[in-house]
Amino acid sequence: MQENISVTDSYSTGNAAQAMLEKLLQIYDVKTLVAQLNGVGENHWSAAILKRALANDSAWHRLSEKEFAHLQTLLPKPPAHHPHYAFRFIDLFAGIGGIRRGFESIGGQCVFTSEWNKHAVRTYKANHYCDPATHHFNEDIRDITLSHKEGVSDEAAAEHIRQHIPEHDVLLA
Repeated sequence: MQENISVTDSYSTGNAAQAMLEKLLQIYDVKTLVAQLNGVGENHWSAAILKRALANDSAWHRLSEKEFAHLQTLLPKPPAHHPHYAFRFIDLFAGIGGIRRGFESIGGQCVFTSEWNKHAVRTYKANHYCDPATHHFNEDIRDITLSHKEGVSDEAAAEHIRQHIPEHDVLLA
């Protein structure tokens, strides 16, 4: 077996590895990621080892460059027109993102998504690139509209919506 070359040999910090693993865990369960890592064949991984490495922010010490590169292939890629978008849109009650796919295919950039179903959220995140600099993922729309809180005035709710929904050209719902 080859000597393990730490991911940090080619990256200035372990932040990239840690962030990638956290994003992957929003899509896949630990068991699936362990199987993917063991499939690369560089190191032995178990659920306990992966969880411990994540909890201690030390996964980047253990991940080889080959493992890191393989895990990156599990994340969705940006659309071909990224970062030159024709318009911006938000995707409310998004499900698994079927409507989003159509609007992205004509040059749109999704800047906000709201979906509460945890299984739909995993599928959505597995299928759609969400730019960490410009996209916000919200699970419960009531956290934005404040409709689940007693005593919130219409004016306060409207102001809260304006503060949390990014500028957009099209609203999908």
